[in-house]
Amino acid sequence: MAKTIADRLNDDLKAAMRTGDTQRRDVIRYLRSALHNYEIEKRAPLDDADAVEVIQAQIKQRRDSIEAYQQAGRQDLAERELAELAVLEEYLPAELKPMSEDEMRQLVVDTIQEMGLSGPGDMRVLMPALIEKAAGRADNRVLSKIASAELQQGKTHR
Repeated sequence: MAKTIADRLNDDLKAAMRTGDTQRRDVIRYLRSALHNYEIEKRAPLDDADAVEVIQAQIKQRRDSIEAYQQAGRQDLAERELAELAVLEEYLPAELKPMSEDEMRQLVVDTIQEMGLSGPGDMRVLMPALIEKAAGRADNRVLSKIASAELQQGKTHR
């Protein structure tokens, strides 16, 4: 029988405590707390689908924090958030793991070709299709930047 996310978190917390990995320990504790709070809010035991929803919310928070810290010139804090983000992403099922920038770029190029789009004016048509195809696996802001650049490039090369 496969382990639930909660079981994995408990096992990983014990392992992190044994090895002295304080950052991993703290991220797992914070995530367990968020899961517990969601369980209280829902007034029912959580299943893995609920846990994934909470993990995705935590990942989004980390990404928002990273962006804010980078804009504020606090690279030290951004790096800490990046490390926490990496720990959180380990608990997502493979089909929900975030896309790399290369995967996003390929998705954008393929979608532009499929839809026959050619310039920046097509952004309003392209983005909804990309968001649907990415299915929550891509940061929409990054996807938008890549799409904009590709459409701009398409206009200048045609």
